[in-house]
Amino acid sequence: MKLRRKQIQKYLVRLLNEFQTRDALPLLMILSPILFLMVIDPASFTLVSFVGREIGRAGFFFLFFLVAWDFHDSREQFKATRSRWRHLLSLMLFIAVVAYYCYVDVFNIESFRVYVTSQLGVSQKSTLSFFAAMDFIVFTIYCLATTAILYSPRRIPLMVTPVIYAIGSGILATMDAFFPEDSLAFLQIWVYVIWNVVIFLLSVIGYHTNVNPLSSLRPSLQLTGNRLFLCGQKGCRTLAIFWPSSGVVSMIVYSLVILVLMVKLDAPRKRKALYAIVGGAGTYFVNVIRITLIVLYVTYISLDVEAFHQSIGEVLFITWIFIYLLLVIRMENARYRKLESAKSVKGRARSHRGRTVASN
Repeated sequence: MKLRRKQIQKYLVRLLNEFQTRDALPLLMILSPILFLMVIDPASFTLVSFVGREIGRAGFFFLFFLVAWDFHDSREQFKATRSRWRHLLSLMLFIAVVAYYCYVDVFNIESFRVYVTSQLGVSQKSTLSFFAAMDFIVFTIYCLATTAILYSPRRIPLMVTPVIYAIGSGILATMDAFFPEDSLAFLQIWVYVIWNVVIFLLSVIGYHTNVNPLSSLRPSLQLTGNRLFLCGQKGCRTLAIFWPSSGVVSMIVYSLVILVLMVKLDAPRKRKALYAIVGGAGTYFVNVIRITLIVLYVTYISLDVEAFHQSIGEVLFITWIFIYLLLVIRMENARYRKLESAKSVKGRARSHRGRTVASN
């Protein structure tokens, strides 16, 4: 146990030292717009997304991990520029991005909400999704440009994982802005793929399923179309189920991120495929757990589920994907060290045999 603790401490120290080098300083510049938003608009980084006038930016937290991952993965190739004009250019770009965030998202969001619904055709139900999409897209452009300026344009492919995540999140938020609720029938199919499993799980833990919710049986639920009629200890409520909240977003974002990471991972194809399949299955079951917890919350805690519904998804998905990717990294590092150790032992054995033959 002490040996493992020392190994972990040694690894963390080595990791910390990597990010204290001069070549890691541009990472701070890449993440500065997010840090700035956390200071001037901290409420938008709470786990309760799209409530009132707050843009949900909790997903931005995951960008810190992805940027650090890409730097750690290719740290030998990231060399920070020493050019003063490049530093000045990156500062001007940062000011421009911060000015956009302040002007549009923080100080004039109400007037822009009216504009995008009247002029751009954004649904009045999902205006905040549109602004979240623009935040991700602006960060994508900024991340690519800053990487090119402070490192090199040839280093852009090495910083692609956070870009893919931001683009995917931006596209999905845009879809929610223009096609809210059940507007996209082909994505609405996913509701039944996941909710049938949820209902089976609830039946196992004691729910009366496919019965009239107005009956005396408690707790009870009935799924009709995309509506769940639920009665529990706190009363009865109807939950409308649409594709953005049924796990589609997390599955697509996971697929995009894992696709990039598996391409960059130095492992055989079969093991990469296994990692991707296990991660996809895990993401699916995390969504099953998320929706099950929402039903349990309505049943036993409160009928007012909006805040819990908006927060639990971010908590579970980011926690799951973070832990899973760290496990993959740990397993691959352990495998690499084992192979290197075996090669070293073989090399010493060959050297010893060579010396023995020479002496004879």
